[in-house]
Amino acid sequence: MPFGVISDSHYHAWTAFAKQNGHINSRLQITIDETRDLAKHLKKAGCDALFHCGDIFHVRGRVAPSVLNPVTDLFAEIVNEIGLKVYLLAGNHDLEFEDSNRIGNSGEALAGTGVHVVSEGFFYEPEHKVLMVPWHAKQQALLNAIAKILADTPAVVTAETTLMIHAPVNEIIPGLPDHGIDPDVLAGFGFKNVFVGHYHNHKEVRPKVYSVGALTHQNWGDVGSKAGYLLVEDDGAVFQFETGAPKFIDMEHLDEEDFDQLEGNYARARIEIEDEKEVAEYRDMLENELDAAAALIMPLRKDKVITRKGATKASLDRLEDSISHFIKDASTIPEAIKDDVNTAVLNTLAEIDHAV
Repeated sequence: MPFGVISDSHYHAWTAFAKQNGHINSRLQITIDETRDLAKHLKKAGCDALFHCGDIFHVRGRVAPSVLNPVTDLFAEIVNEIGLKVYLLAGNHDLEFEDSNRIGNSGEALAGTGVHVVSEGFFYEPEHKVLMVPWHAKQQALLNAIAKILADTPAVVTAETTLMIHAPVNEIIPGLPDHGIDPDVLAGFGFKNVFVGHYHNHKEVRPKVYSVGALTHQNWGDVGSKAGYLLVEDDGAVFQFETGAPKFIDMEHLDEEDFDQLEGNYARARIEIEDEKEVAEYRDMLENELDAAAALIMPLRKDKVITRKGATKASLDRLEDSISHFIKDASTIPEAIKDDVNTAVLNTLAEIDHAV
């Protein structure tokens, strides 16, 4: 029977482009609604199970009640009303400690809804032949855990098994230096399919090795990424579907050829201005004439050109790029967490931009 796969939902009370609808954050509500809709789609398509490849929640070490309670209601609905069995894998954002364990996994709070939460060791789901291995902070420890499981497993059984993990894997994010697991290593295990959570971009990085991608765009770090959910057929064929949630669209300039991307999405544009009132005028145009869900104008003032010896154009025009390059080159930040640090900093910067 076919099944669904999602990852990196990052349920959270976001600040950028969000407001309170009663007691619930508007962007959290969008993610919840998209999860419900995809569950209904999967059920109609003949699926009986939904697998989550980690990073259920966003803030490490704590979950606000105004996030936890609506998400709890959501998964209770998916299990008891929509009728899907649900399996949740621990990702790094779900954890209080470095490695996954039951006590430190915020996803365990959802166990009472009837979902199966994978926090320790590994879990094998026999009906769909899915092997789920939770987060390991050290990549080699994760690979060793998988190899240990396979040591006594006949190759013919492995070839019928789908592996699900949460880990950094190389070649998924364009331009990101290789500091994750080599996709050839994952392909070499011989699984029917491998589904990986962690990076917010859907991609078949090797034949039968997939980055699931985030469920929705969540911040400016997701610009250009392919988000959504997967439907996996009995024969292992994989189909990706986008959700209807707003995307983050980044524009260096306002070009008419880009206008058709804006409807219903969050837009950011860098525009040269002479007067501050132009910021509000451009924002009004993007939101009310071009139907962007929300807009952020990054003004480039003609009379305030900043220069710095040795700086590239990208680092001048895009503070995000400067931050990303700094984090990637920083010797004081462990390689295993650089991507998480980069995402967190860019998210904070975006929220500051919006507030200003």
